[in-house]
Amino acid sequence: MGNILIGSFFQETNDFHPNPTVYEDFTVKRGDEVLDGRHRRTRGDGDGPPRDSIAGAVRVLRSRPELELVGTYGAWMGAGGTITQECFERICSEFVAAMADAKEGVTGIYLDLHGAMAAEEEKDPEGALLEGLRDVFGPELPIVASFDMHGTITRRMLTHLDGATILHTYPHIDWEDTGARAAGVLLRILDGARPVIGTAYTPTMVRGDELKTATGVHGTFIRHCVRLEERDDVLAAGIMLGHPPTDCPEQGSRIIIVTDGNPDLASSEALELASDFWAMRKRMQCALYSVEEGIALAERADGPIVFADAADATSSGAPGTSNAILAGLMKSSYRGKVLLPLRDAPAIDAAREAGVGATITVPLGGTHDDRFTPIEVTATVELLGKRGDVPIAVLRADNITIFLASEGPILCDRWMYDDFGQNPKGFDIIVQKLPHTPYEHYDEWAAKTITIDVPGAASPNIPSLGHRHVTRPIYPLDPDMTFAPQAELY
Repeated sequence: MGNILIGSFFQETNDFHPNPTVYEDFTVKRGDEVLDGRHRRTRGDGDGPPRDSIAGAVRVLRSRPELELVGTYGAWMGAGGTITQECFERICSEFVAAMADAKEGVTGIYLDLHGAMAAEEEKDPEGALLEGLRDVFGPELPIVASFDMHGTITRRMLTHLDGATILHTYPHIDWEDTGARAAGVLLRILDGARPVIGTAYTPTMVRGDELKTATGVHGTFIRHCVRLEERDDVLAAGIMLGHPPTDCPEQGSRIIIVTDGNPDLASSEALELASDFWAMRKRMQCALYSVEEGIALAERADGPIVFADAADATSSGAPGTSNAILAGLMKSSYRGKVLLPLRDAPAIDAAREAGVGATITVPLGGTHDDRFTPIEVTATVELLGKRGDVPIAVLRADNITIFLASEGPILCDRWMYDDFGQNPKGFDIIVQKLPHTPYEHYDEWAAKTITIDVPGAASPNIPSLGHRHVTRPIYPLDPDMTFAPQAELY
């Protein structure tokens, strides 16, 4: 018998978001509630079981009846601004204390982490948390974590980890499998495996279509990782892509190979993958179009065109209040049907006060990001409602249907349009506040998806972000740099 402690600290930090993340922005759970996970569900799941990393880990660990699973502490939010130092210190202290309180009888720890967090002063929150846990549990207790693909595994984190698994898919659909793989690594260690972590770093910040694992060059690297994981002496293999909107010193991409007592394999595979990754750094940048170029494409397209407003992607920690594409469309002579999402609570309040069918003139955009000046728009209120607890309003301004939500994360929900009578297939231009979406959301039927080059906290035009803390040189901020990857062992 033995206890496996389970905990989570999960946020994707965007250091260029104008608003900080505070303690109240997190959902905090304690005890066995942590075992219920982050409740990440796909459409159609309804009130069914969660589909996240914790769910996968719990499922695998419960296959061993001799193990007792102990939920300890979980703090979750999606993506947002820099974590205040006070918030980070409070969560880290509460987390370590909750783990320490469950110390008796523990044989291993599983952690659900992101890898892209940053606080005002502590630029490696996950590393600080792991260091605090080692202070409590010592060097011998196995600690294994699962990670998002978009993050940074630092040397400090590697010093305190025995194993790690990383999402294999982008867009991300393998949360549950990644947690299950992490639990499998932990069980292998408990059964006697001797983990060796081989790693190699590249100073690269990457964005763009070539990162999509189904179709892009990054998918070839991931498929090699999957083949490695089929070996008995490989516990895990993956790639942390980095997350350009997180402005931290070890920003970049890192190969992680975890073997069972085979340091030569771990280091050689990590080095080979890192060398191949570095060679493809230019290809893994985003192709960008101006609003005008996008409109010209839409005018001659044979079907709907998707404009990805990746710069204001709420999934990447941007506020969702950019009106840059809206402004470009309104200045143009384009007359095709447009569907455009926007976070704007004051405009929703004005629409609710006026009522369905009323014509209103309201300022739109910039409510949480003062780099954007509100635009006066005259529109008809077509629909009012709620998505869960989030107020929704649908406005029509000539040929542009504006889908307003009071909160940013809901703008990632492709299916909200259909539920409010706005089928994207009936529009000529669909704006998404996401860099990419699963194939069936748009790419399955749209004529083309392009990324629009406009300002924003998550701009894929990486040099425009304004990094201050990343270690230089780094690509593409220093496009002419040279670099030779090196392998490290932990």
